[in-house]
Amino acid sequence: MGTVNFRGNLIPINGYWNEIAKQISFDSPYATYSGNLTMFDDPTTRIRHLVLSGRVTMKPPSLLAGRNGTWVATTDTSLTGPAVSSSDLPPVGVFLTSNILHSGLGR
Repeated sequence: MGTVNFRGNLIPINGYWNEIAKQISFDSPYATYSGNLTMFDDPTTRIRHLVLSGRVTMKPPSLLAGRNGTWVATTDTSLTGPAVSSSDLPPVGVFLTSNILHSGLGR
């Protein structure tokens, strides 16, 4: 249970996190979401990239009720511990987000 900040408005969400599968699903008054969370640690810049990707279905009272599609969100945070070992190469959005937030410079 929690909230999502959407354009300055806090929207309540209720969901479930499966740690083993790294899967998350949640409902809000406007949409239902189900997807995966992946992490990519860059030890050189000391940044942990978080990528959320999955399916979203809009529901009433949204003006887009009944529409569905894929959704990808990226963000990053400072890497405070050792890098998590991962053989996955992150999507280009990770690098784009990092460049926008950090002007292309490492921390």
